[in-house]
Amino acid sequence: MENGDDRDAPQPSPAVNRWTVGLTCAAIVATGYLIAWLVHEPEPSEPTARAENSYVTPPVTFPVQIPGCDVVEPPRQAQLFGVMYSDKYGYDNPSYPWFSGPKAVAMTQALNDLLPGDVEIAFAPVTRSLVFQPIIGDPTQNKRFGDSTEARATLLRGGRAGALAVTVRQATTPIPSCVAGDLDERRHLPDGTIVDTDDTWYEINGVRTLSRDATAYLPDGSVVHAYATDQAADGSGRTRAVPLAIDELVAFVTDPGLRVSAPVPPGTSSSPEVCLRFSKSGAVIDQAQARRWGAVLAQIPLDGVTLDRPLGALLPGEWGGGVCQAVRVTTSGLQSRLSVVISTGQPLPQEPDNSSYDGATRRLPDGAVVESSELGSSPSRTVTVTRRSGVQIQVSSTDAADEPLPFAVLEEIALNPGLEVSR
Repeated sequence: MENGDDRDAPQPSPAVNRWTVGLTCAAIVATGYLIAWLVHEPEPSEPTARAENSYVTPPVTFPVQIPGCDVVEPPRQAQLFGVMYSDKYGYDNPSYPWFSGPKAVAMTQALNDLLPGDVEIAFAPVTRSLVFQPIIGDPTQNKRFGDSTEARATLLRGGRAGALAVTVRQATTPIPSCVAGDLDERRHLPDGTIVDTDDTWYEINGVRTLSRDATAYLPDGSVVHAYATDQAADGSGRTRAVPLAIDELVAFVTDPGLRVSAPVPPGTSSSPEVCLRFSKSGAVIDQAQARRWGAVLAQIPLDGVTLDRPLGALLPGEWGGGVCQAVRVTTSGLQSRLSVVISTGQPLPQEPDNSSYDGATRRLPDGAVVESSELGSSPSRTVTVTRRSGVQIQVSSTDAADEPLPFAVLEEIALNPGLEVSR
């Protein structure tokens, strides 16, 4: 070149100017494994058609200066990696003594208190309602993955939707170096906290997603990461606007309530139960209808039965179109799990084949069908009421330490006339 300034100007690094990444990610909660890999494809000498199943990020310029970084390392190539783990412990993973069900509740409350006033959590299952989930990592395997608790949700703000995921873990390695392409800024706070932020995008098969994230390395060894995109958590649609600003994400990750060392307030309840997965088809039940049914459930008197939290907080099930809630029965001598599942668009049951059906069925004067069943090996009891309108209420007592709740209690819930479709 004739111009020396052009020769010395920073240029995009060939190593990362264009990434084509073959990405496979499967997460199955029942068996709890995750396998993924990244493969780097060198920069082609000529423009070519975008590869199928491609993953593309912005070109990275190097050398580059990043605010807050004394030294910036060159971008790194993607590496092949894989991990497999199993969910054995729930909230009581002995390898992470700092975390528990009450700790998850306290952190969930702290995170929800941080949401701006004009932000709403979308109506979704417990696992996608910004509730911190169990740490499912197996300490006998690679600790790089699965050693954090995560809370995620779709957020609604100003008529737009986007996803938020927040993870918290205890650091096991030093604070990473500044790497070109990994962050836009490194902030040094007065208490010694370091916060890395990034505002970027990625494309999968040509579809662009906007993203912002902040990661805090805190003095007590906590590492808190908040990641927001313009894509809803269920994968539907993009609104071209991330629902949270960088400074709002920084406020999340630096909040004292999300630190590993934050004390759990006395009397904090254990984490909410996740509804049993079910796959009944039917119309999607909206939040307004779920709240009406929830108000009915909250008023049902359950004499002699103590619950760890009131009935009434109905949320969508993990699968299917119904809504549900599960609570723990804490009455002395009746330790068990009580679940309520409500679906719509269900056909009235046919007369059972008594030769293969272990239960009882009766038809009420209004045409509703009541089915009662008991499984002695678990032990468990279930009452299912199907109304002529197609509304089906299934109430179960499972995981009993001694004996499940009586059928009379289950029927008192399932037969309540208020659990009908509002007209």
